[in-house]
Amino acid sequence: MNLENFKGKDQVLTLLSPAKVNLFFRIHHQRQDKYHQISSLYQAINLSDTISISLADKDHFHCNLDHLCDLQENFIWQAVSLFRQKTGWSQRLSVCLQKNIPLQAGLGGGSSNAATTLWALNQISCYQIEENQLALWAAELGSDMAFFFSKGTAYCQGKGEIIQNVANLPSTHFWLAVPQFGLPTPTVYQKCDARKLPHWDSAQALSDTLQGKLVLKNDLEPAAFHLKPELQLIKHKLLEMGFTQVSMTGSGTAFICFGSLEKPESSGIIFYPVHFLQRKLGYWYE
Repeated sequence: MNLENFKGKDQVLTLLSPAKVNLFFRIHHQRQDKYHQISSLYQAINLSDTISISLADKDHFHCNLDHLCDLQENFIWQAVSLFRQKTGWSQRLSVCLQKNIPLQAGLGGGSSNAATTLWALNQISCYQIEENQLALWAAELGSDMAFFFSKGTAYCQGKGEIIQNVANLPSTHFWLAVPQFGLPTPTVYQKCDARKLPHWDSAQALSDTLQGKLVLKNDLEPAAFHLKPELQLIKHKLLEMGFTQVSMTGSGTAFICFGSLEKPESSGIIFYPVHFLQRKLGYWYE
């Protein structure tokens, strides 16, 4: 996308800001900096927010969810501030967020919003900063954010900021099952005791998945289930409905569900039909 002529206040750049799922999620240990060392296969999906940005005389932010409009708490505005800090660019902006990704569900909506904003500002400002540099900046704001500068399928390590692009997985449709309650990510991590988790080989899980043997597994499930016991009941219910593979994504509360169900329904759960999403170098997600 070439936006070298993006100069007028009447021009608007609108981008998808996709969710992600963790097909598998391995917790190795807690680090000295209090973060957890992880290995996870991240995958972008087509469930997306929409971000629209235009030049303005003063900064303005609007969101369809009023409680996300606090600029101090908003990942989008944190990304704007970081970009200005790194580049010295001072142009005022009008930003509109259409929020569709469920909150506190382990789907990375806030992280995606920040990464999408950094990419958009790089285009609008014409600074032409390399994407790997933008990913490093994104990692300063949050561990998941660098992933969105991958091709859409990536093996992530460290805190989640060490990104290794891997071959695209086969185009796959599946369901997200999202309970009508959330869990804060820090709370789930605080409850996770890596010393009590069974050992399994995430490198082997990656190899198996790339060979067509999809591995769904998440070491954060025990902590989330302890905090919200109803989550374990929901997982059992989803399996009883006929799904063949069910696993929580990220810190929850959403579940990845594979199986041949055509239109699943269950009280207290919202089902989203989704598929994998990829990104071409130099372009954002479409």
